Amino acid sequence: MTIMPVMVMIFVFVPTILLMVSMPYLTRETISFGVTVSAAQFHSEPLRQMRKSYARISATLHTILFIVCIICLIYVEHSKQQSWIIVTYSLAMVVISLVINISYHFKMKSLLPMLPIAPEPSIMAVDTEFRERNIGLSSNWFLIHFLIIGVSILTVLRNYDLIPDQIPIHFNSSWNVDRYAAKSYSSVFMPTIMQVFITLLFIFENWSIRRVKHQVQPTDPNRSIRQDVTFRRTWSYFMITASFLIVILFSVVQLNMISLLNINFAIPIILIIIAFIILYAFALSFWAGQGGSRLERSDDSSNVRPVHDDDKWLLGMIYFNRKDPNLMVEKRFGVGWGLNFGHPVSWLTCLGIIVLLVVVR
Repeated sequence: MTIMPVMVMIFVFVPTILLMVSMPYLTRETISFGVTVSAAQFHSEPLRQMRKSYARISATLHTILFIVCIICLIYVEHSKQQSWIIVTYSLAMVVISLVINISYHFKMKSLLPMLPIAPEPSIMAVDTEFRERNIGLSSNWFLIHFLIIGVSILTVLRNYDLIPDQIPIHFNSSWNVDRYAAKSYSSVFMPTIMQVFITLLFIFENWSIRRVKHQVQPTDPNRSIRQDVTFRRTWSYFMITASFLIVILFSVVQLNMISLLNINFAIPIILIIIAFIILYAFALSFWAGQGGSRLERSDDSSNVRPVHDDDKWLLGMIYFNRKDPNLMVEKRFGVGWGLNFGHPVSWLTCLGIIVLLVVVR
C-alpha cells in the first residue's frame, strides 16, 4: 500500500465531511434546511434538536463510509483500483449528503406550522448604496494570472524542441507515470488551456460576488449589510488567491510534463497548494458562515419571518426562477453562491464544464 491515497483522503475529504456535518450551523439564521424561518424560530428548541440530529446522523454515516474507504485502500495495491475506490467513495458521499439534506428539508416543512407563528415583515429593507460599496478586490488582479500563463507559454515554446517525443500525462497513486501521450502542441498546452479556463471561471466568480443580490434583514439592516460586505470581501480575496495558486499548480504540472521540473520537487508543491486552498475555504466557511451570519451575532432573536421565495427553490437547494435576471444566487445549503437554473446561461455553463472535462479526460 502507498501512503498517498490515504493522504488525499485525509486532506481533501475530512474537511469536506466536517463542512457537511456542520452545514445547519453555517446557514443564515433565517434559513433552516432550505426553509425560510424567523430568527426566533431558528433558535427554538425543536430546530436546535433538528440540527443536533442532523449533525449526529451525518457524522455517523460519513465516518463509517470514510473508514470503509480507508480499509479498502489499505488492502488494495493496484493504483487503478485505488482510484476507482476514491471515485466511488466521492459519489457515495454526495448521495448520502443529498438524501440526508432532502429528508431534513421535508421534515422541516412539516414542522414549520407547529413552530411559533412568525408574521411577514411590514417593511422591506433595501441597500440603495450596494453597488457603490467596496465589496471585493478588482478583477485587475487577474492580470497577474495571465502574466504567469504568458511566461509558461513562452517557456514551453522556447524548449519545445527539447521535449521528449512521449510526455507523461497521468500518474498513479505512487506518482509513477502510467500513461504517456505523443508530443504535440495540444498535449503540451493542455495545462495552459486549463489555466485560462480556471482564470476566466474565477473572474466570473469574483464579478458575481460584487453583483449578486444580497439579503438585508429589516429587523437589523445595518448589521446585515456589514455582515454581507465582510463576507463578500473575504471570499473575493479567496477567489484571487485560490485561482492564483491553481495557475501556479498547472504551471508546475506543465514543467514536469516537459521534463523541466523533477517530479520529486513538483509533488510537494502540488500537495501544499491543494491543502492550502482546502484549509483556506474551510476556515472561511466556519469563520463567516453563509452571508456572514456568524459575524456580529446578535442576542436579539426577532420573530419576524423574512420575505421568502421558498417556491422558487426545488427541494430547498436548487434555485429555478425564469423571472429573476440574476445568474448567481446565494445558496441555502452550504456556503457561497450557486446558479439560477431558470437562467439559460446556467445550462450553457454546465454544458461547457462537461465538454471540457470530457476533452481533458
